[in-house]
Amino acid sequence: MEVSSSHLGARKKKAQGFTFVELVAVLVVVGIVAGVSIGPLVDSRAFDGRRALDSLLSVTRSTQQSALVQSSVILKIETTGASVEFSEVISGVTVTTRSFPTNEVAITAGTVGSGTTCGSISSTITLNFDSAGEIETVDDDGFPICLNGESSLCISPAGFAHEGACL
Repeated sequence: MEVSSSHLGARKKKAQGFTFVELVAVLVVVGIVAGVSIGPLVDSRAFDGRRALDSLLSVTRSTQQSALVQSSVILKIETTGASVEFSEVISGVTVTTRSFPTNEVAITAGTVGSGTTCGSISSTITLNFDSAGEIETVDDDGFPICLNGESSLCISPAGFAHEGACL
């Protein structure tokens, strides 16, 4: 069986290029990826707040875990110029420090016995963890930390940090 040359030419033309459906599908996928990835770039304050919250949870939970295996463990919160620092201190040695510029995210914290309200951090706040991983000086409501004016993080008297307001 012999195939004519005009039939081969038609077959070659069909194999070249993309169909309209394929082009539309690629554009839809690119649009979805762009829409998802551009969100943090548009609202950088929300992104910075989320990053700060995750970092605060991390350092607080790490400090509690350290207290379970070592003695003299504290979480220190202090303002230093244009930033707020959260530090894990073990036996007087700073092990971990997270620093947050106040122009990116406003961090306020409670005071011992303040209940669930946050105020400005005017002096160094020291939360001492005991050998059971619990905080020695926090009342039954917990210790609140607020980001950008909203209750965002609570450290319970048991020493566990969780997202959300203290109850």
